Amino acid sequence: MIRFPGAGGVGHTGRERVIPMQRARRLASTAVVAVLAVSGLSACRSEPGVAAYLGDGRTITEERVAGIYNEALDDLTKARKQLPQQEAAGASAAAAAPVQVPFKQKDVLNALLTVEVLERAAAAKGVQPANEPTVDQISQAANIGPSWEYTKLYARTFQLRAALLPKAAPAELTDADLRPVYDRLRAGSTGDATPYDQFKSQLSAANKQALQQSLGLRNELAKIVADDDVKLNPRFGGQQLVLLSAQAGNAEVPLVELSFAGAAASEAPFVTDVSS
Repeated sequence: MIRFPGAGGVGHTGRERVIPMQRARRLASTAVVAVLAVSGLSACRSEPGVAAYLGDGRTITEERVAGIYNEALDDLTKARKQLPQQEAAGASAAAAAPVQVPFKQKDVLNALLTVEVLERAAAAKGVQPANEPTVDQISQAANIGPSWEYTKLYARTFQLRAALLPKAAPAELTDADLRPVYDRLRAGSTGDATPYDQFKSQLSAANKQALQQSLGLRNELAKIVADDDVKLNPRFGGQQLVLLSAQAGNAEVPLVELSFAGAAASEAPFVTDVSS
């Protein structure tokens, strides 16, 4: 049986309890996550050390991405060295293992891209980021350091989305948009699947509104991505901004998403990987 999840997660108002994205249960979640896809390469532009081109000569450098990642790595390494002697002795095996940062460099690039696009949308609409979720709330929910730049960027994506979603003009909910939602939920669920026509007819008003607003925001953001002619270094994977997600089985499933490669994503308009 395919169904939309129950209450929980971060809602449009930002007043609900903030929990990690992998535990989200609400269709109207404001989770912004990186969804990585395998993509082909094309030699559009190349410049050593560039992770992404944003148009008008603006770039996100590999050095910037690595710096944000290394901040967390250095902090976690320092914390391990400061473990009390007795704790270190009792966890020698764990101490010998490499320090694990709870995100990857491709996630850093995704956060930088997301903030860039959402900031431009917010400026165009004259809206300010929401006050919640706060950096501390995100830090506690996702178990990431409150002082890390990545944590601040990640919180910013939530705040900007919370402010922008109510301002987006709802899009018409067509079969072309709803069928992929159904297919993704079906693929991630176990057991018998509800027929598509039944699924469509049983959508609640709240779920319809969440889908329509997310689709509307996707359409608006797509124009920004297209105008900026965003290009990505394939070293970091083909990245997408997920505007709506839901729980299906044991997985978090993206329902409405926007490729940072724009409408021509299938043509793989990425920069040549010059990182080697």
